[in-house]
Amino acid sequence: MNFLILGEGPDELAWARRLAVDPTHRLWAVYPSLDEFEHLPPARDLDEALAIAGVDAVVVGGEPEFRQEALRRAAAAGLRIVCLHPPGPDSLAYYQVALSRSETGAIIVPDLPARLHPGAVEIRRAIVEKSLGEPRTLRLEAMADVDRDDLARGAFARDVDLIRSLFGDVEAVSATGDPAGDRPTHELIVQMRCAVGRRAEVRLAAGPRGPSGLTLNAADGTLAIEFDPAFEGPSYLTRRDREGRETTEEIPPWDARGAILSVLDDAVDERDRAPTLLDGTRDVEVAEATLRALRRGRTIDLHYEEISEAGSFKSVMTSTGCLLLIGILVVLPIALAGPSLGFGWTVYIAWAIIPILVVWVVLQGLRFAIRKPAPPPNRDLDSPLNPPDAREQA
Repeated sequence: MNFLILGEGPDELAWARRLAVDPTHRLWAVYPSLDEFEHLPPARDLDEALAIAGVDAVVVGGEPEFRQEALRRAAAAGLRIVCLHPPGPDSLAYYQVALSRSETGAIIVPDLPARLHPGAVEIRRAIVEKSLGEPRTLRLEAMADVDRDDLARGAFARDVDLIRSLFGDVEAVSATGDPAGDRPTHELIVQMRCAVGRRAEVRLAAGPRGPSGLTLNAADGTLAIEFDPAFEGPSYLTRRDREGRETTEEIPPWDARGAILSVLDDAVDERDRAPTLLDGTRDVEVAEATLRALRRGRTIDLHYEEISEAGSFKSVMTSTGCLLLIGILVVLPIALAGPSLGFGWTVYIAWAIIPILVVWVVLQGLRFAIRKPAPPPNRDLDSPLNPPDAREQA
């Protein structure tokens, strides 16, 4: 595939360098510019960049506002997309493309490689097989760079994907930050209740990027991985049993961007693999819930709704129904009071309520014309939420 890079930050430069040496993909164009790749075709604006002949795929980056608009336009063009995460200041960018991609054929993979790391795979296996007994808690500690964003909107929105991939969807969050308020720039501690009642914690601190640590506490021991957030150095997997015996295994440097490209290639072949657009959306929703928890100082419960045409239709019709109800409560007293005030024609306004309600009820029948999406394949048989019986049947 021929790739277009959108953005000019360090992450976009790292992607450009990786694609420049990839044996199966080619770096085709860059917008706005990267000094190392000035020889590539120039473009005057975003539309011209997306229209460059030969472009098959896009790495969408740039500042949050630019990234959100670039993601929407690249999806509208039906391109294959790797989107730097998070896609914008909130989850709106993902929601905007969630439905249109089924019409345009766009394939969107968030740049969330941590769940694919060999150390994360080993922890997932320990959770599924219960080799250390019943899993209890999961704790992630990391240093983060806050030059461009605060800890909640930036680093946490990315790091929580690793928690979700191991313990399932987050059901409730509580958070504390420094400084107080919803823009923590020094430290952020988020405690989560995940599926099956499991508990997880993420501790982020601002400072020079150092090794991150992920620890699984189970009934019969612990399993921990220390890794470079950029995955450029070796990682260390440490297993400790109940008696205190400890073993450490070194994992060599790992190609995170190559793993994401593999996910994109598999998605093109219609083999669904995480991280998917839904994973990215859920991660940003957890980050948004964390911001609400910081503002309100209490635990926030999360309730997820499927992103589909049926869900959007229900939301629109519910909102329309509420507006109609409020309109009736306002118009009906005016229509009835009009004749006594000398405005006899207002009584006819009341008669308009019945046909409007009939039209609204008839429109409800359109939900039967909505296409039902095909059920996704069982893409992760080792999921901790997949019971053993279901895995055996698959």
